[in-house]
Amino acid sequence: MGRCILHIGMHKTGTSSIQASLSGFADDRFVYADVGRRPNHSRALFDVVGFDARGQSAPTAQQGEVSAQELRRVFRAAGERTLILSGEGISILPAGKLERLRNFLRRFFDGVTIAGAVRAPAGYMASAFQEPVKRGASDSFELLRQYRSYRRTFEKFDQLFGPENVRLWKFDPATFPEGCAVRDFCSRFGVDLPRQRIKRHNESLSREAVGLLFTYRKLGRGLGSMAMSGAENLRLVSALSGIGGGKFRFAAEVMQPILEANRADIEWMERRLGQSLQEPLGEAGPADVRDEADLLAPDPRAVQQLRTLLGAKAPAGVRGDTAAEVAQLVHALREPRTGEAPEHLRRIDEVTTSVAELVRQLDGEPSGIAPEAAEALVGGVFGHICDTLAALPRDGAVEYAGLGRFATRAPRRAAGGPAAGTLRITFQRSDDERHRGAA
Repeated sequence: MGRCILHIGMHKTGTSSIQASLSGFADDRFVYADVGRRPNHSRALFDVVGFDARGQSAPTAQQGEVSAQELRRVFRAAGERTLILSGEGISILPAGKLERLRNFLRRFFDGVTIAGAVRAPAGYMASAFQEPVKRGASDSFELLRQYRSYRRTFEKFDQLFGPENVRLWKFDPATFPEGCAVRDFCSRFGVDLPRQRIKRHNESLSREAVGLLFTYRKLGRGLGSMAMSGAENLRLVSALSGIGGGKFRFAAEVMQPILEANRADIEWMERRLGQSLQEPLGEAGPADVRDEADLLAPDPRAVQQLRTLLGAKAPAGVRGDTAAEVAQLVHALREPRTGEAPEHLRRIDEVTTSVAELVRQLDGEPSGIAPEAAEALVGGVFGHICDTLAALPRDGAVEYAGLGRFATRAPRRAAGGPAAGTLRITFQRSDDERHRGAA
């Protein structure tokens, strides 16, 4: 049997970039687990131990067995190589569920190494606050909830796996190779990841962009600011990402009481790391965030950048002098002009999503199917389509009634030379509405 590296985060330490960069990677020493075509393995591991992170209903026994079978397949395929599993959600497992996960992994591996980066509290809280705002999951300013107990997060791993098997380090990009969390992770474990595979995902927004987005979430509920699909959120956040350039941070005067209240917890983590987690909070500045009012106060420069970005799309008479007007301007950015390509097609080259996100974007659960079953169904359909396309002749086509026609075209050969270019796949949508549930 081989060994396993279980990467547990913590959250906001470059985990999305690490997962995206390692997804599909394998060599003669390491293999990154391909579980349900998701680079983040938290969900599959939650299924195995019967844990629901959202506090709703725990996975069924059937769901747990499906994920367990998929993991066993991945474990066998790894052979004697070191398998890498990654999911920052693993760090929130209660001790009882984590013990079940440990026992499950020990059946297949000679040893399990826990890996995690630890972020200093003020930086973590500033980054953690942004995430639900970006996803459209929060429009509230609850600073105290952003602090995360280090001891509650990490001590259970020491107790269950043994501290000698738990490798923790300080998240400090200034000390990382080229400031890159992906390269730092790989260098710590000897993973020879080609540079061209490195991807940067889930980057932080500027102070100005966070203010604009928070204002829209808070005051744009009537416009649907908290009911956007994943793709809509992606487009909006991408469009706002070029505005401003200031670093988002909470004011020292509101951070200090929180840090003092949690001093014992921070000191426990520092002893465990053998490093200080102190961080400069900086001199007070006008952009520091003290409360909700700071985020809602219009920033004239950011508003001007937003209006410039909107161009002719800017609503007539809406200057952005008030928070309510700022929300209207951000909403205008959400919708493309008539006849214009959607914003995400004009501004970014790649949209990263998941089967789970595709299911959530449907209008309700299809035919009352549970989300997990719907994900399996959609994933199976796309997997079948991919397998069919791979088996087509170099110039071939396949048509799915109610969906559309996929066609492949081989690279064309220049006169007297080799074929140039790559295989092209085109898709033409079906006009048959009957099979697409049209009203």
